[in-house]
This record gives sequence, structure tokens and C-alpha cells, in this order.
Amino acid sequence: MAPHVLSNLVVMAVREVPGIARLGSAPRARPGLRGDGVALRVAADGVSADCYLIAQAGTNLLDVGMAVQATVAAVIRELAGMAVREVNVYIQDVEAGNA
Repeated sequence: MAPHVLSNLVVMAVREVPGIARLGSAPRARPGLRGDGVALRVAADGVSADCYLIAQAGTNLLDVGMAVQATVAAVIRELAGMAVREVNVYIQDVEAGNA
């Protein structure tokens, strides 16, 4: 599978996870393929994904992180047919709620 296609699949899947306001910014210092809020590294032993997110206010951050990990791992494993090395979730901010 082409790396940019894998990146697009992961980005689309992360956007559908409840509690995600939007994707954050992946640091440029990270090696590998970068898309909107996602950095992927493809190696012979599998794919590593770093997901940078902005959560919605009032969301349980642990639940969001675990849902993102499960969703990204499923996309890599089931849609791309590749092994998953790791899925790291970085919640960069929480969107302000309407008070």
C-alpha cells in the first residue's frame, strides 16, 4: 500500500473517533510520513503511528486515547494488512467549551 494512502486512511479514521475536535500538528522533527496530525513510520516489522489531537471539552481523555489507539491499529491491520508496532496518542489541547 502506498504510504500516502495509509496516512489518509489513518487520518480519516481518527477524525471519526468520538471526542476528537480536530487533529493537531505533528512535529517536523519526527522522521517518517506526516499528514494532518499523524506521523507514520513504516518498517519491515510493522507500522508505528503518532497521532496528535485536540480533544473536545468534557471528554474523558483516557477513553479518547484508547479509542484512537484501537481505531488506528484496526485500520493498519485490517485495511492495510500490515503489522502494528505501536500507536502513540498525544493530546495537545482541549477545545474550550461554551460556558
